[in-house]
Amino acid sequence: MLNPKHPLKPFHPIPCSSSTSMEQNLLSSFTQTLKNHSKPSLKPLCIARSLITNPSTTNQTISSIIQTLTSNPHLPLHHLTTLLSQISLTHPHFSPTITTLLHSLLTRPAAVPPRAATLALSTLVSLPPASDYSDMVTAEGLFLSLCFGSSVPVRHRLLLDAERYDVRPSILLTVFLGFAQDPYPNVRRDALDGLIGLCNRIVVEDRGMIEGCYLRGVELFADTDDCVRCSSVRMVSEWGKLLVANSDDKSKRDLSDALYVQLCSMVRDMSMNVRVEAFNALGKAGMASQYLLMQTLSKKVLDEVKYPGQLSGKLFRSRALSAAGAFLHGLEDEFYQVRSSACYSLRMPAIVSADLAEKVVGLLMDVLNDDSTVVRLQALETMHHIAVFGNLKVQEMHMHMFLGTLVDMNSPVRFTSRKVLRLTKFDNMPMFKLAVDSLIHSLKIYPHDEPDVLSVVFEIGRNHRSFAVSITEETFLEMEPSTASNWDFDSSKTAAMLTLAISAPLSHEKQQHSNIIPPAIFSYAVTMLGRISNGLTEVMDQATLLSYLSHCSTSTGPHPVEVKDDLTMENCRISVSHAVDPLQPHDEEYKVVKLVLSNIAEIWQPMLKLGCTSELLAALRCWKEELTTHITDSRQSSSVLTFTLQYLHVVKLLSKAWWHVMRPSDEAGELGYILQKLETKLRGLRYRFIGLSKEDELHIEELTLVVSTLRLSTYDPRIREPALKKLLNYKEASTEPSRFLTELKNTLQKDESDIYRFHKPLELFTLKKLVLSRDLRHTRAEVEIQDNDWLKPFPFVAGLPVGIPLNIKLHNTPLESKLWLKMSCSKDAVDYVFIDLKQFEGMECEDVTCCRGHGCGGPNHELVYLCKEKQVFFSMVNK
Repeated sequence: MLNPKHPLKPFHPIPCSSSTSMEQNLLSSFTQTLKNHSKPSLKPLCIARSLITNPSTTNQTISSIIQTLTSNPHLPLHHLTTLLSQISLTHPHFSPTITTLLHSLLTRPAAVPPRAATLALSTLVSLPPASDYSDMVTAEGLFLSLCFGSSVPVRHRLLLDAERYDVRPSILLTVFLGFAQDPYPNVRRDALDGLIGLCNRIVVEDRGMIEGCYLRGVELFADTDDCVRCSSVRMVSEWGKLLVANSDDKSKRDLSDALYVQLCSMVRDMSMNVRVEAFNALGKAGMASQYLLMQTLSKKVLDEVKYPGQLSGKLFRSRALSAAGAFLHGLEDEFYQVRSSACYSLRMPAIVSADLAEKVVGLLMDVLNDDSTVVRLQALETMHHIAVFGNLKVQEMHMHMFLGTLVDMNSPVRFTSRKVLRLTKFDNMPMFKLAVDSLIHSLKIYPHDEPDVLSVVFEIGRNHRSFAVSITEETFLEMEPSTASNWDFDSSKTAAMLTLAISAPLSHEKQQHSNIIPPAIFSYAVTMLGRISNGLTEVMDQATLLSYLSHCSTSTGPHPVEVKDDLTMENCRISVSHAVDPLQPHDEEYKVVKLVLSNIAEIWQPMLKLGCTSELLAALRCWKEELTTHITDSRQSSSVLTFTLQYLHVVKLLSKAWWHVMRPSDEAGELGYILQKLETKLRGLRYRFIGLSKEDELHIEELTLVVSTLRLSTYDPRIREPALKKLLNYKEASTEPSRFLTELKNTLQKDESDIYRFHKPLELFTLKKLVLSRDLRHTRAEVEIQDNDWLKPFPFVAGLPVGIPLNIKLHNTPLESKLWLKMSCSKDAVDYVFIDLKQFEGMECEDVTCCRGHGCGGPNHELVYLCKEKQVFFSMVNK
């Protein structure tokens, strides 16, 4: 037991003579044993390794070991290279010595066994060069000589780590193609994996080369080894997509269909792993013709199918009919891994058309009864993906199967099922009522799911207002206190029904005055405020909910959420003051900012080209954390630091968007969201900071054009059309345009519909190093609404003006800015007030045209918001 009055002192190891003596004894034993054994012995090597791996071993001892090892002519070279490699790892300061020794070994490769030469080469390329590497043995020559040697393990290891060696891509491509026909399956697999990696790392424009790599993969579909066939499926998928991208518009669709059929031919392979890879590849494949996708969903060969001639031509020999029923075979497979992969790959056909989506949803409904949790979960994830694209339509005969997942034993399955239910559109009242009853039933079985269940009830009530009102009217009669009523007001059912009722006035649908929720319902909801608010945290906080319920419980007419189209601001009292921030960055802070901006420009493009997006995002997070340590006041920091933090966010969003475009997927919705957010952030950088240099302004403008080019690299016309208009209207401001702008201009002049043509200018874009001035100023605003919260709302009479007193403090805002006050009660009820030479919430930009959908007399351009949105609370006074 420890005595608190005498705490233990920290222990610091002190070198003692006994440890030094033991080290000397081991060194002496190693030297003597190595001299006395003319034949190879493991004893001295074990002693040397124990000394090498010990971090406390002195540098003098390590030097003695190196000298003894290199001076012994009887020591096998593979043992020597192993120990030298170990020294380079545990004692990095000996790296120059190790590099020189390994180089001297590799100058006579004929005398070095292949395994020793491979280890030496592997160690050498991982160490910094001791001198000019051009004077040493080239890694490329030694790599090739070892690859074509007789040792299979050496060949296997070299191909596995081929990316580490300084070998030209053209040489690597030839080596990989050759060894794809090696007698040993592991070597063939490594060669195919190398070709896959090469496809993702380099830009190949030679169609013949792409076609040759593709055909080599197709040949190996018939390989006898499972691991080779798995790699060949991945290789055909990657090089096939590249082949399609590099073809002309006339043959693009035929080649895309041919690739899809080739992959479908492997879904019946004897190996489970190969079937999984085939379905994974189908899920990542590009678009295919609708009739072909329909054939994969039916085992019956469709009579009306007319397959293009290219499918049976010299390039693609597989029969198109092998696609018949491909997904059905996958969903009926005996292994859950295959069934799960088949569910995932059904995402692409389901977003092509409503007919395909209906058929896919029908298949997935049968899968919801699968024995495997993994399969059920993946089926629901695919249904959610379909719902996001607006193609999910659940038929009445499938409702019981679908809603049965709400009471699944697995929590992630239940959660995903509720995610799908949020986006489901019900055509009639019985289907909606069945969904609500199923949610309430799930609450009885799993009461801990209540917050999420109430959130779903609220969401589907807002999406189906008329159905929600009808159910509420029926329920209200049962809930009314009477001698015959036995309604339990403390049950989960009550919480769900009240949540459904209060969602109706907040519906997304157009509200009808004839459908009014009884005020007593809102009074009942107040008694369960805590439980209901737990489920509505993403919609409103508890204070807002209480204010809403309190008002609605005393109102007999339409609730205040039913706003008029025209908002007024007469008798509004606005007080505006100006301030100029004197803050300049400290020397240490400014030094960190310069370092971060320099590092971003240096690593961004290389890491993206190597596909290291995750590592890049991790680096950006680290820099953000480093910068935030310099923020002493959360409400006010230097403009230079604020700009850098926002610029880091821009680079993060750009990296994510770049990954989505260069590694095409079917997640167009997420890409559109990222690009929209990126454009907003760039507008903020351009118009909310005063004092940027001309070069920095041009770079931000170029980033905006990059975002538009990324939009043009997608299939979604909703994303492409505004971007094309912006690029065509762009007026060049730089006298020396970058390579990106020059190539983009040439690309736009070509009348082509291939979206991949925009990849070339994107590949020429580079982030420039920003050098920020210490005098940079951040334009912002502080807004205060006096004496207003949910407890003290502003009274108003319907149809009459209402005044809102505002105190606005503007920071670093030029008097010539076009400044507006924006007021909104909903998407369709928005109005603007121009503040002469002063501004509250939005500063008008002059470069982007904006179409206003409502009102008149507002800004003609998009807005840059200078502060966060403020809520104003009102209370209607009855006349």
